[in-house]
Amino acid sequence: WILVTSFGYLGFSNAKFGRIDAHIAVCAFARNILSQTMHIAEDMNFDVLHGIVDSIWVKKRDDAANNDYTNLKETIKKETGFNVSFEGVYKWIAFLPSEINSHIPVLNRYFGVFEDGTIKTRGIEGRRHDTPDFLVQCQNEILEILAQGNSIQDIKQNKLSLIIKKIKDNLSLLKYRKVEPESLVFTKLLSKDYNQYHNRNTLENSAIKQLELNGEYLKAGQILQYVIMENSGPILKRVLPIQLLDNKNYYYDIKRYSELLINTCNNIIKPFGIIFDQNQSVCRLDNYH
Repeated sequence: WILVTSFGYLGFSNAKFGRIDAHIAVCAFARNILSQTMHIAEDMNFDVLHGIVDSIWVKKRDDAANNDYTNLKETIKKETGFNVSFEGVYKWIAFLPSEINSHIPVLNRYFGVFEDGTIKTRGIEGRRHDTPDFLVQCQNEILEILAQGNSIQDIKQNKLSLIIKKIKDNLSLLKYRKVEPESLVFTKLLSKDYNQYHNRNTLENSAIKQLELNGEYLKAGQILQYVIMENSGPILKRVLPIQLLDNKNYYYDIKRYSELLINTCNNIIKPFGIIFDQNQSVCRLDNYH
């Protein structure tokens, strides 16, 4: 486990104990153990749905009892020499696809619901520290509706209309400026000093320049927070740093935040066969995998 938790640093050239050979070796051992685990599961009549460096998801080819999973855990432990924990049984789980190939799931972006109703998410907007609170709240509200479904089919038949209404309600809040700007704040951790961003045509540079004009010079490691005001506007009008935000300033960019809201929602409803397009129309994806 020490190697699992540190292998990223082993591959980082600036880390004090970084060494690429050690990083490659850890990955090789992990692949070997994961491959062993997959073969064990398949030999015990399980289909392997997905696997990453420290986890594997399986589905019994016929009806499974809890002791089937316990037996699998013990067999993996015995044959690989590694302790394995049994996290639980999902009612359903969705592995989000690669943007390059929709037939292939990415390693660390998924969400699902355990049999006891607990929601687990990884890699989606609600888990990111830079996502505005309003977008996180909307995504979480949709997840709560999805969690009420007992299967993919149940969700498609009984929950999608509720989700569509929830998205439209939140779009209306944006349209009529009923969302507090403080809930629309993006948060970024600067990796460089303020003067190293000057040649970049980014939202971050817009905020940095405005703070610089107001006598505030951010350094690497400091937090930058801003609200998008005019996404396609001149460099000094694209965003407003939170330090310059006052209670009377509600002119955030409705179009851009609506686009972001739709994208955020689409990420978790697309696996169920629908998306919102940018015209706020519902599109059904009959051939989605």
